Amino acid sequence: MPFCDHLAVTFHRERNPVGSLRSLLSDMGAVAIDDRTYRLGEGTVKLYATYGVMYCSASGAALAQMRFAGGFMDWLSVISEYPHRITRLDAAYDVPVDGADVLDGLRARYPSGSVNLGRKALRVKLELAIRDDGRETGTYYVGHRSKARATARVYDKRQERLDRAGVSGPHRTRYEVTVKQDYGATLRDAAEPERIFWHVASPALLDTPPGVPHWTADWSQGWRSDRRPELSPVDVLERRIASSAELDLLLSLAD
Repeated sequence: MPFCDHLAVTFHRERNPVGSLRSLLSDMGAVAIDDRTYRLGEGTVKLYATYGVMYCSASGAALAQMRFAGGFMDWLSVISEYPHRITRLDAAYDVPVDGADVLDGLRARYPSGSVNLGRKALRVKLELAIRDDGRETGTYYVGHRSKARATARVYDKRQERLDRAGVSGPHRTRYEVTVKQDYGATLRDAAEPERIFWHVASPALLDTPPGVPHWTADWSQGWRSDRRPELSPVDVLERRIASSAELDLLLSLAD
C-alpha cells in the first residue's frame, strides 16, 4: 500500500500552528537539534520562518516514526486547523523485487532516456553503482531537479539500507512520486496517498491495481481528521519523561 514519505507545508507567518506542532513533536519523543530542526526517530522535522511564511517539513523517516507512535493523523489534524499550502508531497510504494532487475527493465523500456508522467516527457537521470554480486543498481530519476509538477524516482531500497546503515535484508525496490505545490494535493492525499500515487506512477512506471479510485484535485474537499483529546499536563509530562532519550542515556551511565 502506498504511504506518505515526505510532507512539506507553509503557513502564514503570523497565523500558524507551530506551537502545537512543537508540543506534539515533544509528545512523540522528538529531540530538538537546533531552533529549527527536530530529530524524530531516524528522520528530521523542520519548523522555521522564511520569506514571510512559516515552513514545516517532515522527512519520510520522521513520518514513519509518527505512524509508529500513533501521532501521524494528529499531525495532519493540527495542520488542517490553519490555512496552509502543501509545497511538496512524496508518496512511495515498495515491492519485493530486486532493484537491479527493475532498473534494467526501465532502461530497456525507455531507451530514449525520457518518460511521460503527464503531458510532457521528462528526462531520465541514472545514479548507478556496482553491487557486491557484480550487478549494476542504484536510482532511476524521472524529471530530477526539473520544474515539473510531478516527478519520480525508483531505487534499490535494499542496497540503500545496506550502504547507509549496513543493514541487509530481502530484495526491495521503492517507487516514489513527488508532487509540487501547484499539483492540487491535499492533506487527505497525505493520509490516503493511494490515489495520487497511482495517478502519477501509472502507466509509466507501474500498472494501477484493480479497484483503485481515480484521483482528482478536488476529491478530498472538506476533509478533516479527528484530533485526539487534549492531554492533561500530568499526562504530557509523563509521556515526555517516558520517551526522553536524555534520561535513557543518564540511566545507562548510572548503571
